[in-house]
Parts: sequence; structure tokens; C-alpha cells
Amino acid sequence: MNRLLVCLLLGLWVSFARAQAPALPAKPAAWGEPFAGTSADERSIHGFVGDYSWLSNFYPCPVAFGGLEYGSSEAVYQSCKFPPAERAAFTRLSADAAKKLAHSKPVDEAWWAAREDQVMRDAVWAKFSQNPALAAKLLATGDRYLEETNWWDDTYWGVHEGNGKNMLGRILMEVRTRLKNQHP
Repeated sequence: MNRLLVCLLLGLWVSFARAQAPALPAKPAAWGEPFAGTSADERSIHGFVGDYSWLSNFYPCPVAFGGLEYGSSEAVYQSCKFPPAERAAFTRLSADAAKKLAHSKPVDEAWWAAREDQVMRDAVWAKFSQNPALAAKLLATGDRYLEETNWWDDTYWGVHEGNGKNMLGRILMEVRTRLKNQHP
């Protein structure tokens, strides 16, 4: 009888805890569509979707990097996890396909961890410095805070449910400052 009572109480507690926990934002129907938690106003942009999808590394645009021409800064970033001789395959892939290919191959995690931030800086700089229309849009964000709000629980490059380092947002703001300094 005591065991049954404990099981019932535990079940009730779990049900209560689930009801109190914040729901994960729903995955949008298509890439670039807004989802719960994204917003934009005169002070900030939270989520690189809708009118701000061009801030995402998944946004398709030509990016020359390391003597190769890629279709997105995400493809550049993912390719750099591997030796130069293996990077050409990424030039023919969408951002999503490049990420899937990179995740299907072994990566020296310690080697990559020491380089990934700089690779991201270089890839994002290449994207905006080589695409004047995108550079103009980034400059037009003024001094707004840029946050890579996401539904996929990335708390390193972005922010999920209010938590995260927002490294991609920080890098975008750095690139914006660099562009401003080049074109005062």
C-alpha cells in the first residue's frame, strides 16, 4: 500500500512539474519563419528569422573563403572542421546539408574547440564584407542588440529560453562595428 501511495504521489508531482515548466518554442514550419520568443524593436533583434533571416548563417549567399566559393557562411564554418583537402564537398551544399555532413564525420574536438570562435568570426566577416547589400542591412541595425534566439537549445552560439552566451550575436555586433569603422 505504501509503495502504491509513493508511486501515485510521484506521478502527481511529475505531472505538476511538467505543467509548471516552460514549454519549448515550437519548431517553425520552415527555416527563417518566426517562432515563439523572437521579436524585434528599436533596441534589439531576438531571433534571426522573418525580416532578419539574413543575419543567420543559414541565409544563402555567396561566400569566398580559403580559395573556395560556398553558398552560406554556415557551409564555410562547417567545412573548416576538416583539412583543406576535404572542404570542396561543402561548397555544393546548402547550410543544412553542410551541417549534416559535418556532423556525420569524426572531428578532433580539442583541435576544433581551440579554433571555432575565430573560424566563426572569419566566416561572418567574409559573408558581410563580400556582400554589400547584407553589409548595408547590418549597418542599418544601428546599435541594436543582436541575439540568436533559438528553439533548438543552442546556448553557446545563441540563447534558448533566456539562457546562453549568444556568441553569434556578439560576433555579428563585432562585425557591424568593424564595418562602421571602415565606412564612417
